[in-house]
Amino acid sequence: MNRESGMQALRFVAVGGSVMVLFMFLNWLFDHWVGTDSAFLLAYGPALAAHFVLNKYWTFGCERRDTGRQLGEYLAMVAITFLVQLGVFKAVTAFSTVPGWLAAGIANAVQTAITYAFMRWWVFASDPRGSAR
Repeated sequence: MNRESGMQALRFVAVGGSVMVLFMFLNWLFDHWVGTDSAFLLAYGPALAAHFVLNKYWTFGCERRDTGRQLGEYLAMVAITFLVQLGVFKAVTAFSTVPGWLAAGIANAVQTAITYAFMRWWVFASDPRGSAR
């Protein structure tokens, strides 16, 4: 791994950690009003938006202008990783006494490696399949 790839990975971890804290906080906050499962779903959107923007512009420094295409690819990736994350969340809450907000954090951490690979080599690749820069 070269220096730039290492820095990129560190930025990804920083973004992921920050978004995970935001996601967990929103889960905790919403759980007081709507319950654990609904809180998980309500917290997902704001965390997702922060994740896309921070990774596009800071982690990967992506200057491509095909943001619509990237957003579509990102949402496809999210659908896949959401299923992974939801499965982990449901398993942790079903088979342990871990509170919902912490289960959400655990589930988020599990899908991180999959997300990084998708984002680095597909969504924010410097020139995927000849797209415009």
